[in-house]
Amino acid sequence: MRYFIDCKLLSNLERQGEWENARKLLYNEWINDIDNGGRLVRLLSECWYILSEWDTGLIDDADLSFQTVQNTLIEGVEFGIANLSDDSRFLCITGYMISLFPYLFYVNDSNHNTDVLYAEWEQRGFDMLQKAHEINPNDRVAKTLNLGKSMSMTEYNEAKIALKPELQYLFPGDTAIELYFKDTLGMTLA
Repeated sequence: MRYFIDCKLLSNLERQGEWENARKLLYNEWINDIDNGGRLVRLLSECWYILSEWDTGLIDDADLSFQTVQNTLIEGVEFGIANLSDDSRFLCITGYMISLFPYLFYVNDSNHNTDVLYAEWEQRGFDMLQKAHEINPNDRVAKTLNLGKSMSMTEYNEAKIALKPELQYLFPGDTAIELYFKDTLGMTLA
């Protein structure tokens, strides 16, 4: 079973470097089917990928606004937290993304201590991963990503090894986020 919904035009837009058009496409698909958790996860993962790769040179950001992409990410996450709190796929992918880069999920302002916000969002990501695994204990992706935050590299690597033969079925596409998860989940750590 695919972990991300299929979006026919997405790979082409990404290959052409049309990241803003990819964001718009996914945003419109989500807005037109707003209660579809799969569409929301696809949008959030695209925004997260763009923002997490912003300064690496992998994303041509000439036609992009960091703030617009981040606002889309925050809008979608707020909606998901309010409306999809029992959707294990939303909790898993969003929790993972938050736990890695908490600062992408809030806007810095002078009224809040950024260290506190960072810690709160990081913990929220960990909690979402844990809840995703509790809701669906048979979801090997949720289990593996949840173990990734633990201190046991042995268990984490064992989960990745068990998951590896399924990666081509879980992430069959060639979009940036599918390639990211195939790479991340397919690699064991020493």
